[in-house]
Amino acid sequence: MNMNVTLRQLRAFLAVAEQASFTRAAAALNITQSALTNAVKNLETELGLRLFDRTTRQVELTAHGRQFAIVARRFTEDLERGMDDLRAHVDRQQGLVVVGAAATMVTSVLIPAIKDLSQRFPGIRVRIIEVLTAEAFDRVRGGGMDMAFTTVPLPEGDLDAIPVMRDTFQLVCPPLHPLAGSRGPLDWNVFRAHRSVGMSEESGIRNLLMRHEAGQLAVSQLAYEVSSVSGLIRMVRDGLGIAAVPGLVAQAMAAEGIPRFRLSPSVNRTVSLITRAGRSPTPAASTLVSAAMTRLRNVAGDGIEIPVTEDQLRRSGFAAA
Repeated sequence: MNMNVTLRQLRAFLAVAEQASFTRAAAALNITQSALTNAVKNLETELGLRLFDRTTRQVELTAHGRQFAIVARRFTEDLERGMDDLRAHVDRQQGLVVVGAAATMVTSVLIPAIKDLSQRFPGIRVRIIEVLTAEAFDRVRGGGMDMAFTTVPLPEGDLDAIPVMRDTFQLVCPPLHPLAGSRGPLDWNVFRAHRSVGMSEESGIRNLLMRHEAGQLAVSQLAYEVSSVSGLIRMVRDGLGIAAVPGLVAQAMAAEGIPRFRLSPSVNRTVSLITRAGRSPTPAASTLVSAAMTRLRNVAGDGIEIPVTEDQLRRSGFAAA
């Protein structure tokens, strides 16, 4: 059945229902009482229902009116929220974004992206949760996170994954280490000959290395283990051993004067953006992703690749800010 119910009629109906008076409702909406009365009458005619019982002293909802008030209120609230989202997009976004990521993405990508956002879109608030890669699935699926950057392949079809970065593992060593003067690439067997340090077993970096025969050489005889990337950087810088780290980490370490070398054969890591399937990102989330991708493109090269295009991100709802 086709109905021509208008938003103006719904607002008129809800105003009368809340005020229990046509006079007060008209004043609240700043329209004439005759216009309000006509809007309600036309709505009743369109629905084929009597929504109010009217007397000379009061106006009350009928049983049908009380039921319709629930539907009308829900509809208008949903519409207003949708319009607020659109206005937020036009006004350059406001709101909270909750994002999960491993430590390497937090320090090298997300924090610099937030620095950019703080200047361009101060209305956006961001909550970063540093999580183990597999843990991010449950949080995104349950709605506790808007999205996550993770290296673990998707286990189920209720989540979407967009590969946003691929980097290659590199060897890093203390500045005064015998390998510091080497010319790469180096063979993974070098880890048999030198003391090595690495991430603990729950780390995504450790798990990635264990999936490759070559990578296993870097973690098979660890002298010292640590659960944080910052701790690993300190171990290498202080001369405790060599390590195999993703290109994004090696790049940050090189900025601190720590030598890095390519390894042969190559072992790669792919970082994907995880979101709930069928859910469009909020404007604020889209803006954060855009800022993160800008940061990734700025650090691309020398073992760091960006496999996703702007068109692919746009088709997933992540428009450029």
